[in-house]
Amino acid sequence: MRNSFAVIVLLSSSLVACQSPQPEKVSVTTEKTATEKAGESIRTNLSFLNDFNALEEIFTNDNWLISDKKDSSYFYFSRLGKFTVKTYEYKIVKGDSARVTHALIQTEGDKISLPFNGHKLYIQSATKARLVCTVADADSLTYTFVRLNDNQISLTYPGNKKTVVKKMLPLSQFLIRSRYDYTNGTKYAFDTSQFIKR
Repeated sequence: MRNSFAVIVLLSSSLVACQSPQPEKVSVTTEKTATEKAGESIRTNLSFLNDFNALEEIFTNDNWLISDKKDSSYFYFSRLGKFTVKTYEYKIVKGDSARVTHALIQTEGDKISLPFNGHKLYIQSATKARLVCTVADADSLTYTFVRLNDNQISLTYPGNKKTVVKKMLPLSQFLIRSRYDYTNGTKYAFDTSQFIKR
């Protein structure tokens, strides 16, 4: 009788042990993996945010002239939120903007893409004073932007051709003055002085 009672007690305790759920170890593992993923995501977002902040330090939300002997062009940068910058590339024809190309500087997977000069560029490194970009599908071709001062950025093209990008008047003022210049034969659009109401 004692043996059968001991067998019954052992069987019932083993049944209870088998039926009791043991998901604690699994949930701990799942939570750890989720936390690790969240940590990686935060680091990535912080890295992206640092690059976008550096872009804003270099280009600000301004209108820039890229001089060329044959055909000068203009770029306007406007930051929208944390991870997007709207760009406008245009030329001036008869005192007005023409051939305007709208694009976005934005995240693309683990990179930031920047449309420039008819190419898609990827940001390789960005600081408050220097931006290095590689051409998509051609990592050996790089564009380098170096902020010289508040009004000038040095631009080095692939092949080491260099130019100085100059800050212009705010976009709306610049376009109004450009049209006025074309109509009246003046050159006020290139006068970067700001007028103060008194």
